[in-house]
Amino acid sequence: MSEQLQREQWLCFQVENEMYAHPAHQIREILSYIKPVPVPGSLACIEGVLNIRGEIVTIASCRHLLGMTRDVASEHIIIVETVVGLLGISVDEVDKIKLLNKEEMEPTQASSDYSPVKATINDQQQLLILTDFDRCVKELENYE
Repeated sequence: MSEQLQREQWLCFQVENEMYAHPAHQIREILSYIKPVPVPGSLACIEGVLNIRGEIVTIASCRHLLGMTRDVASEHIIIVETVVGLLGISVDEVDKIKLLNKEEMEPTQASSDYSPVKATINDQQQLLILTDFDRCVKELENYE
């Protein structure tokens, strides 16, 4: 198999000073940050919900999912297609699409079953933390 066939497109985004990436084929769209409508009694990681073209989408804080503080305002919301539907993830900045080689990805030990971190990769001397938000939706689905 050629190296080109082993490479996939990943959307790179920033949270605090770290660069993350998520499979581009799961990204539906990227929005400028819009303050979601709060949902009383929801999990701490849920910022609220938004009506996006007639669909109610739950918006989760990437900072909170990663175990960070939530005191910095997000700039973008990434709408991700998950196994249970759409999920919005608020992030600091969206960078670009990169081609990454699956063979170079190093799986990580998840801090919990719901951690979105699944692997890391060194790309052009920059560490990228690879995410999988499907891991998080199991916890969110049980709460909704």
